[in-house]
Amino acid sequence: MEEKKLLFRGGVAAAFIPLAVFCIGVIAVFVTWFSLDFNAVAMMAILGLMVGSLFCRDFSRYWEAAGRGMANEICVFTLLILFVVGMFGALIKACNVSNGFVWLAYNINLREGAFAVFVFVATCVVSTATGSSFSALYSCFPIFYPSAVLLGCQPGIMAGLILAGAIFGDNLAPISDTTILSASVQEYKSHPGKTADIGGCVGTRFKYSITAGLAACVVYGLIAGGYQPGEGAQEYLMANMDPRPLVMLVPVVLMLAISIRTRNIFKAILTGIILGTAVGLIFGLIAPADILWCTDGTMSGFLYDGFSGMIGVCLIILCLNGVMGVMNEAGALDAMIDAMMRSSLAKTTRGAEFLLAVSQTLITTVMGGAQDPAIITMGPVFNRIGQEKGIHPYRRANMLDGFSNSLAVSVPFLSCYVFLTSQLSEGYEFVAPLNTFEVSTGMVYTVFLFLAFMISILTGWGRIYEGPNGEMVKENGEVVKHPYSVFMK
Repeated sequence: MEEKKLLFRGGVAAAFIPLAVFCIGVIAVFVTWFSLDFNAVAMMAILGLMVGSLFCRDFSRYWEAAGRGMANEICVFTLLILFVVGMFGALIKACNVSNGFVWLAYNINLREGAFAVFVFVATCVVSTATGSSFSALYSCFPIFYPSAVLLGCQPGIMAGLILAGAIFGDNLAPISDTTILSASVQEYKSHPGKTADIGGCVGTRFKYSITAGLAACVVYGLIAGGYQPGEGAQEYLMANMDPRPLVMLVPVVLMLAISIRTRNIFKAILTGIILGTAVGLIFGLIAPADILWCTDGTMSGFLYDGFSGMIGVCLIILCLNGVMGVMNEAGALDAMIDAMMRSSLAKTTRGAEFLLAVSQTLITTVMGGAQDPAIITMGPVFNRIGQEKGIHPYRRANMLDGFSNSLAVSVPFLSCYVFLTSQLSEGYEFVAPLNTFEVSTGMVYTVFLFLAFMISILTGWGRIYEGPNGEMVKENGEVVKHPYSVFMK
């Protein structure tokens, strides 16, 4: 009812003020100040709420709406998942899996383009194992980037290639925050309140990510070589290689298999942590003190690091859900969705998907390539329009995640990822630091990922609809026999 909505001075448009302030704040933190302080980004959401409250006619109800947005069950459950998966990602990072890949590449004598392809695949594996693009980037860049340059790979291509490999895991890993978020904001029309399961999303998303990855490998192999190698490649490689960390791929593979097979992320992560810890201890990759320890009142260990490392991300999600709570009770989200539904593009399923794809790409770009806030912002839009068109939650979640992890993270003058990678290229005597445009030249995978999802929209490749009981069906009504559907027997 209209009288139950939050009313703003300036009309419903003023309800977008908290989101506008947040977007400006994100760009200020990531792009203007070159900071990756997630707590500061979360603060921008609160600042947006504070500014927006000055325009609301009912100050008390405004903050109650923000509180309800933060306290919704889906939001709380998502935060719980993220804290748990953070621990597994920290375990894999602590075991230095990238050192194992350097050892492997050296012993099979890879150079130039072949080494570049190897680095891309290795970074994809590390990012999928950790579920975090930032963790993969920080783990892989200091080892793979200088090694690749000394082995004759183009610096700009390699920097962008490593970043693209880190983004790969954000898109595909079942323990990635973007995977978890995109699934958690897409509900079944046939089962109100039930969200898409993570295993099903990953299983149906696999073909897009792998297609883009294989195409990128071909291009990387052709364009990455030809750089004049410097001195000291062998010495650098010798100092950063160790075959033992490769055994950590066993718990990673098992975790992925359990996640997709059982659709229970908690069972998968618990198994991965127990087995991974045992393997790490047996092979001397970690010591008991690396699990959980306290020295002079300071906590350490991968369990603590993984938990605390997720606090910033979880704060962003929590605070931005408060912004969405206000917008929802003010009718702002409904107004935006209604405007999109009146578009001529929204008359067909293909047109609606195209409209959602462009919108998601633009909002992620405006937010400096920050995928999580963009997914939370556009999640209700994908949910409502997708349900009206009968699009299956898996398909909606995959598009939401895919377009957040493609072109938007590659923009040289806006993406926080590109700025960070440019900074990581500093400090090497044998190669000059890279600018953001040079880093972007290596973001081949993200371009192919965008193309893969866009082709799927234009051609209908992989398009699935929601059946009366939540099952996946094709446009002609044929049930899709797929092992990852929650409601399939």
